[in-house]
Parts: sequence; structure tokens; C-alpha cells
Amino acid sequence: MTHNSNAHDNGTPDADLPKFSVNVVPASKLGREDLATILNTFRRGQITPLIFGDNNRPEAVIIPFAAFVRLMKYDHTAHVRDEGAFQAELSRRIQESDTSGEAGMSVEELAESLGPLGQQWADEHRAAQRENRDE
Repeated sequence: MTHNSNAHDNGTPDADLPKFSVNVVPASKLGREDLATILNTFRRGQITPLIFGDNNRPEAVIIPFAAFVRLMKYDHTAHVRDEGAFQAELSRRIQESDTSGEAGMSVEELAESLGPLGQQWADEHRAAQRENRDE
């Protein structure tokens, strides 16, 4: 195992993590014994992950299933929270546009002005409209 003080800086989109150190097991050296050892530590209630990759760069991690479920719930909650804020801002802007009497923009243009989540929504909305026209 090797020590890596910049383990999280591997080009992942969430690179705003605090600095921390990990031991990276080279993928070519990962064997049945390593997996058995980590599984036994999980069964004893420890949550130390097994991080492996090549060239001293982490590429994958084995974590307890309960930790995986917590991460999935966290991601889902964050998505729902972001979606709720996006919908609220979209509604506010539509109401403002309706009361101003000015010539407005399309709902897709409005969504795009709300950032990445809005761009995603606009793209999906346009695709759904094309699909409906093609039917």
C-alpha cells in the first residue's frame, strides 16, 4: 500500500473535498485476501474503506453497504432539495413575467437562465416535445 496526500484530487467532479490521506492498493495487487480482510472489518462494525487504483491514484473504493445506502439517500435528498429550489425560482420568475406585461422568453430560455439544473430541464423538455411531435 502507498500513501497519497492528494488522494481525492483525481479529476472527480466533487474535487472540493478537504485534503486527506489514504492508502491506495494497486489494482494488480488486490487479491482475495484483501477482500476477505475488508469484509471482516465491515462485519466488526468498522467502516475503513478499501481504496484501489493504479499509479498511486484512487479509482474505486469498497465501502460497507450501509454507507453506500446513506450516500444514495444523501444524493437523492440533495437532488430533491435542488429540484424544489429550481421549481420555486422558476415559478417566481414566471409570475413576475406575467405581471410585468413585457414580452417574455420561452420557458426553456427561462429555465436555461437558472443554471445547470435549468439547462438540463430545458434539454429534457425540448426532447420530450420533439418526441411528442414525432409520434
